Amino acid sequence: MKKTLIICALIMFANIEFSFAQSVMEPQWAEFCPPLYENAVFIPAKENSKKNMENNYWALRKAKFDKSIAECKAYAKNSQELGICFNRVANLERNKNNQRIEAKIEKQEDLNTQIRDGGFWWY
Repeated sequence: MKKTLIICALIMFANIEFSFAQSVMEPQWAEFCPPLYENAVFIPAKENSKKNMENNYWALRKAKFDKSIAECKAYAKNSQELGICFNRVANLERNKNNQRIEAKIEKQEDLNTQIRDGGFWWY
């Protein structure tokens, strides 16, 4: 009876560990970037047009994201560590997006203030 209970407990523990391992979801780059830049590739250019700068920004971020995911996979010893690492990478990307949005809002507010106050300082 005792052996049966121990075997059942081991099987249940193995199933819990196995199901947890399956529930670890790798973050996908498409979750964090605009659809236009999902497959962005860095393009060196003589002129830095706004479109080229935007493309290169997302290309560099994607490269860092891919490197972080590869590091998670290489160094995580178990599914729990892998999940923690993936969450850290996802949170970092969300924070970058939030900072970018806040910077754009602040830039627009500064522009609106300058327009409201009668123009730019160099006039």
